[in-house]
Amino acid sequence: MSRVAIISHSHPLLKSGGGEVAAYRQFQHLRVAKCDVFFVGVAFDPKTIEAVFAPDQIVLQLGERDYCLRATGMDSFTMEHARAVDEDAVLALLLSLEADVYHFHHFWNIGAGVIRRLRALRPEARLVCTLHEFTAICANHGQMIKTNGRELCNESSPLACAGCFPDRNALDFVLRKRRMIELMAQFDTLFAPSAFLARRFQAWGVPEGRICVIENGIAPRGDVDIIETPLGTLSRRFAFFGQATPTKGLDILVRAAQWIAASPDNKDLTIDVFGVTKEGFEEIWPDETLPPNILNFHGRYQAADAVDLMARYGWIVIPSVWWENSPVVIQEARLANSPVIASNIGGMKEKVEGWGHLFEVGDPISLGHKMLELAGNDDALTKARQKMTAPLSLETFCDLWTDIVYNTPARKA
Repeated sequence: MSRVAIISHSHPLLKSGGGEVAAYRQFQHLRVAKCDVFFVGVAFDPKTIEAVFAPDQIVLQLGERDYCLRATGMDSFTMEHARAVDEDAVLALLLSLEADVYHFHHFWNIGAGVIRRLRALRPEARLVCTLHEFTAICANHGQMIKTNGRELCNESSPLACAGCFPDRNALDFVLRKRRMIELMAQFDTLFAPSAFLARRFQAWGVPEGRICVIENGIAPRGDVDIIETPLGTLSRRFAFFGQATPTKGLDILVRAAQWIAASPDNKDLTIDVFGVTKEGFEEIWPDETLPPNILNFHGRYQAADAVDLMARYGWIVIPSVWWENSPVVIQEARLANSPVIASNIGGMKEKVEGWGHLFEVGDPISLGHKMLELAGNDDALTKARQKMTAPLSLETFCDLWTDIVYNTPARKA
C-alpha cells in the first residue's frame, strides 16, 4: 500500500465522537499492519486549545505520525476558512505528508478550499471522503433538524432551508448546494457507513453509484475474563454511552427513567450513563429532575474500554433524536453481545434490524414502556443475542477499503 493520510475534523484523543473514533481506529490498524500512514485530527474546543497549544502553535504532534491541528474558525455555511492564512496552514501540513491517498473523515475544520486546492496541487493523488452525516446537505450542523426545535427534516430545498435560517434567502441555499455538489466531485471515492445515508445523498444530488456503502470497522474484543451474569440480572441493567449533546437524546432517557421510577412496576431496573457527568447533564437540562436509585452517572470513559463496559449490561439504549448514520455505539454493543434499544429512524433503525428493539423517536413514554417490557425478560434478551451478527472487523474493513480505493477509476479532471 502506498502512503495514506487519514484526516478527521476532530482528534479522538482530545474529543471523542463516532466519526473521529472510526478514523483513528483505521489509522491504528494500518499502523499495526506496517502501512505507511499518517493521522491528522483537529482541536477546536477553546479550553482544549488553551491547555495543549502554545500561543502561536498551529500543529501539535501527539504521537508517531499522529498530528493535531489547531482550529482557527470556519464559516459553517460555506465550509470555508475565515482567513486565507489559516487555510494555507492546513494545506501546507497536508502537502508536507506527500500522501498518495488522502482520506477525509468529514471536512468541517479542514475546509472546502483546502480540498479544492489539494486536488489542484496533487492531481495524481487519490482523494477519499467518508460521509458521516449531512453537513453538505444541511446547514444546521448537518443534522437535518429544524432550527426551531426537534422537528426532523426529510429533505432540503431552498425555500425550506431559508425558513430555518431567516438571515438567509433561498438563493443562498441554491448556491450552497452547487458549491457542496462541486466539493463532492473533488473526491475519487465517497464512502457511507450506512445505506440510509447513501440514499439521502443520492436523493439530494450525488450520482447513483458514486457512494460505496461499507460499515466502519472495529477491532475484535481482546482476551478478557468474561464474568457470566444471570440473564435475569443482566436484563434489568440498561446503559447509555455517549455525549451530553441535545441530539443524543439523553434527556429522553432521563424522562423515561422518571416515568419508570413512578411506575408501580419498575422491576428494579437500573440505568447507567457513561460519557456524561451528573453536572454535565444538569448544565444542559437544568430543569430536569433526576430520579433517585435508578439512574447513575459515570462520566467520561475510554473508547478502548467501551466494549468491556457494555458487556456488563443487558441492553444499550440509543435515544438519539436526529438521523444518526451509523453509531459506533451499535458496533460496540454487537461486539459486547449487548442488544440495543434505539430510536426508530435513520441508520439506527437500519443497523439493529432483525435483532434490536425500537421506540418512537423523542418519546420518553414509548421508551419507558419498551424498557419495562424488556426488564427481567430473559427470553427477549436470549432471542436478541441469538439474532445479533458480528460487526465488520477492522481487518476486513481495511481490505475492502484498499480494494475499492485503488481499483476505482480516478476522477476525471
